[in-house]
Amino acid sequence: MEWSNASRYNSFNSMKGLTYYEHYRKILAWMDGKGGLPPPIECNLDPYVGCNLSCYFCITQRYLRTTPEEVGPMRMLPDEYMYRLVDFLAAWGVKGLCISGGGEPTLHSGTWGLPQYAVSKGMEASFVTNATKMNQLIAEGLRACQWVSLSVDAAYRHTYQLVKGADMFDRVVANIKYLVSQKGNSQTFLIFKMVVLPENYQQIHDACKLAKGLGLSGFHVRPVDFERDDIVGHRRLDLPIDFIKEQFARCHEEETDDFKVFTVTHKFDPQFHTIHEFSRCLSTPLLIPILTDGNVYLCVDKKMEAAHRLGSAYPDPEQILTWWGSDRHRELIKSVDITRCSRCTFSQYNIQVEKAVVEDRMMLAFP
Repeated sequence: MEWSNASRYNSFNSMKGLTYYEHYRKILAWMDGKGGLPPPIECNLDPYVGCNLSCYFCITQRYLRTTPEEVGPMRMLPDEYMYRLVDFLAAWGVKGLCISGGGEPTLHSGTWGLPQYAVSKGMEASFVTNATKMNQLIAEGLRACQWVSLSVDAAYRHTYQLVKGADMFDRVVANIKYLVSQKGNSQTFLIFKMVVLPENYQQIHDACKLAKGLGLSGFHVRPVDFERDDIVGHRRLDLPIDFIKEQFARCHEEETDDFKVFTVTHKFDPQFHTIHEFSRCLSTPLLIPILTDGNVYLCVDKKMEAAHRLGSAYPDPEQILTWWGSDRHRELIKSVDITRCSRCTFSQYNIQVEKAVVEDRMMLAFP
């Protein structure tokens, strides 16, 4: 069980992708050279290259730590540019703005008021943070979001230091307490995030109880993707799956009307390894990742990879319109070799495009 029956309509349920059915159809038509490519549903914005932690499993460690020269001279997006970008995105028809990384976005003070601005333009906002930095302005920005992801990954100080590379657990807990205290009547979904690691799998339930005790909206745990070839020491992890599932089950016992539990495994095989159950990469146009170098990349799993760079969005966001949906964009999608991909964030969406749209396995003519 990944979530309770009462919580089955949730953001982590990839069946959400079926609500994008008409978007899928337009993408397929465009891939066949018929019609234009619609604007993406979401923009994933990385405003800052830099982090105050050193998570050994970080999927962006290549350009954060190993070869930082890949990023180029611009290592933070200018404040004024980000606001102009939101203006453009809202006018273009993009629905959601996720402020993430890359690095840690709260270290860039220009992001603190960005969620409110996006909401004022008719968009939904979200924020991904390690919660190491918190103040009133940050809290005000976060409470304007539809959801906030708090990447903690441990239940105890010693484990946190081991996997995150810094002794900041107590600060994070204090910051989360402060954030919860500032939530007020906001409906923001504040969720504790954890990836399953060799160092923390024995404390998954304890982490869930910590999240509940802090007054958060939910707890989310999933397998780590440690098979990416740009992660130092990457390999297939052999974890005690039965024990971990017992931990998951205990977490679900903590669920209440005010605290939801998500143990999300459907993008991995039964042993928590990478799996691809689709033949083509077709769902990337659902999202546009704009990175700190001012460039856009094909998908969130290919950040800062020169071979998957789509085009520039800086200094004028309207530049995007000159290449979005271009022949080159189409050919770049066609060139993706999924056998060289690790965990695919949109794997289930790719499956849905093939099975529900192309093959009509659900027989849509019959409600």
